[in-house]
Amino acid sequence: MQKHGAKPDSYTLASFLPALSDNNLQQCMQIHAYVVINDIYMDAFMASALMDVYFKCKNVNLAQEVFRCSQELDVVSCSTMVSGYVLNGMCNNAIKIFRLMSVKRINPNATTLASLLPACTSLTAFKLGKEVHARILKYACENKCYVASALMDMYGKCGRLDLCQYIFDNINQKDTIAWNSMITNCSQNGEPKRALDLFREMGTGRLSFDSVTVSSALSACASIPALNHGKEIHGFITKGFLRTDLCTQSALIDMYGKCGNLELARILFDNMPARNSVSWNNIISAHGTHGRVNDSIELFQQMKDSGFEPDHITFLGLISACAHAGEVEKGYQIFQSMIEKYAILPRQEHFACIVDLFSRAGQLDRALNFIDKMPCKPNSSIWGTILAASRVHRNLEVAELASKKLFELDPENSGYYVLMSNVNAVSGRWDGVTRVRSLMTEKAVKKIPGYSWIEVNGVSSVFSSSDKSHPEWESLYLALNGLLSVLRDEGYVPDL
Repeated sequence: MQKHGAKPDSYTLASFLPALSDNNLQQCMQIHAYVVINDIYMDAFMASALMDVYFKCKNVNLAQEVFRCSQELDVVSCSTMVSGYVLNGMCNNAIKIFRLMSVKRINPNATTLASLLPACTSLTAFKLGKEVHARILKYACENKCYVASALMDMYGKCGRLDLCQYIFDNINQKDTIAWNSMITNCSQNGEPKRALDLFREMGTGRLSFDSVTVSSALSACASIPALNHGKEIHGFITKGFLRTDLCTQSALIDMYGKCGNLELARILFDNMPARNSVSWNNIISAHGTHGRVNDSIELFQQMKDSGFEPDHITFLGLISACAHAGEVEKGYQIFQSMIEKYAILPRQEHFACIVDLFSRAGQLDRALNFIDKMPCKPNSSIWGTILAASRVHRNLEVAELASKKLFELDPENSGYYVLMSNVNAVSGRWDGVTRVRSLMTEKAVKKIPGYSWIEVNGVSSVFSSSDKSHPEWESLYLALNGLLSVLRDEGYVPDL
């Protein structure tokens, strides 16, 4: 173009920028320099294209500079900033841009609102998420599949699967992204059987499964665990009926590891033509879950030798491996090296993992001392770990402390009341059992039945306490009562 004497204008350059990949920072900077040197007018379209590439190249500073120097401020440039900040984990900044739009009286569009919803999820800002939902309804863009899917993801990550289902049911024409969102949310919110049912239902339509669909279905199989269902999906992949990529292969490793088939998980990993951080993390965690701490550490070394940098998930897998194997000191050393050697700041999950490491080994005093020195306030997951360990090690004093914290942090969670009641029962403190039950009544806390899954002859069945939905429930209870009778003769007392 330039050889023929034609100079590119802002429209030409802006059209070219999206063709650049995420690692073409230098080319983007060259185009930016060309614009500045040749005094080309940078309209909102041009500025947005530049910002988008800078954000994708992880250069937030340059994206911010382009936005600051923009001669025009419109919904497109603001939407680019919102999505770019969310992409780079700067969710508070994304919300600030959204608030700036209100100040400047720039009405958001469907893209703005869909881009902002992940920020609400990341910050657990449920109230803001509902505010965004109200805007979506106001601008009548709730039927756009990408908007509805973003809404479902937000509500799913906030634990509102009922609202996910409502939105999903009201989408007129569901695309693959909408189906994926619903399947993933069911899988991540304790409804793996429902996720697999949706996976089958999706397969009866004209939509094709993509790698996200398959990975979500495999995750549901891992949660149940449903090894045969996972093998069926693997069979379809092997025969070429389903798409496969690194994401799917990593999900297969995770599924086999969680379903107890570590050997097959390792074979899959060893035969991968290419690997990424997720596949390394999954195989490390798979060995860790089975207490194979030495194998996990060996894989960790191989991961580094292969040029992959460990992340916070890698260390969760390693510390968990030590916890399952009872390697307390080794686990704590790994935690310290994560901070000191790899400069990775610990998150609540890491603190919870260390508390679990100490608690499993019966070192409850050490766990409490660790909690006292934490830089952040311990959440219910950490105190729940302490309470569960107190029951195993029959430490009523520590259990009382943990339950008090839990009843303050999560007063509506019936599981903690039941667990504390069981601690009292194991210790023979029947007055304590009565007190906990009275507290549940006083706070109107209802015991939510837990659900379990079992796979028999390739068929997965879900059941809860006192469940009579199975067609053969009478014969099942007859067999169960027979087993309980034998257990009672051996001195076993059932929990609450």
